[in-house]
Amino acid sequence: MAAWVLEGDDGHVLVDTGIDTRPAREALRQGAADIGVTPESLRHVVLTHAHIDHYGLAGPVREWSGARLSIHEREEELAQRWVKGWADDKFLVGESFRAGGIPAPLADALLAASDRIHQRYEYYPPDELLRGDRGALPGGGGWEWILTPGHSPGHVTVYHPERRLLIAGDHVLPRISPNIGADLYAENPLADYLASLRRLRELPVDLVLPSHGEPFTGLAERIDVLLAHHDERNEQTLDLLDEPKTAYDVALGLFPELPPDNFLHALREARAHLAYLAGIGAAERDPDGVVERWRRAR
Repeated sequence: MAAWVLEGDDGHVLVDTGIDTRPAREALRQGAADIGVTPESLRHVVLTHAHIDHYGLAGPVREWSGARLSIHEREEELAQRWVKGWADDKFLVGESFRAGGIPAPLADALLAASDRIHQRYEYYPPDELLRGDRGALPGGGGWEWILTPGHSPGHVTVYHPERRLLIAGDHVLPRISPNIGADLYAENPLADYLASLRRLRELPVDLVLPSHGEPFTGLAERIDVLLAHHDERNEQTLDLLDEPKTAYDVALGLFPELPPDNFLHALREARAHLAYLAGIGAAERDPDGVVERWRRAR
């Protein structure tokens, strides 16, 4: 995961921090030393979103530097719920796995994996909330932030209109499609993601700095590839719904060779496509007791 350092009006601005592991701490500390970032020079930390690989070191970095921490208000709500509300949400997540038709042993394993992830989180109250759809980046330097929901509800990208640079976070990646997953915390994230992509496509951008993978050019062309990919996935999902299917069935149909460790992501993506298709009237829920089935809309 890449963290980016910007020259602001009154010092350095760090965009994302990395996960809280010893290697990540050492890499961030060494990287800061290599480019001359000191506790005194680091004035702001801006988080693109609250996933642990971006958010995990936010607290330690603030303790080290005294920098002000910023995150979008939607993502702040998510971070609070992941930490403070998990005791209640854990039951609801388990219920959602059962409603999705997941066999009990796998559902138990997925819930245990989710629990391990949530137990790793610490909550870091921000010093400043980003509100609305777009604004000046804390720390300035001519940079702006743009709300780009989809991968996460309050995900932001960071843009410099004069330099035509875009720090894309996990919104646009050079080689893979970001995980877009529907769950307890995001009802129809694919609709948000596709709309965000189309808005971002119009930006004048010469170079994209992603959080995973190498910097790349050709933002509009990459967005076109991602849009086409999701159109194809939606068609594949509809083809699976000629007979009623659970979300579990759809996930297996879309990702038949996926390793078990990645199945939670597959399930969330399948649900995202089902929710999107329901939203445009192409699919509908077909409830059957505690298990939810989906079919083509009649």
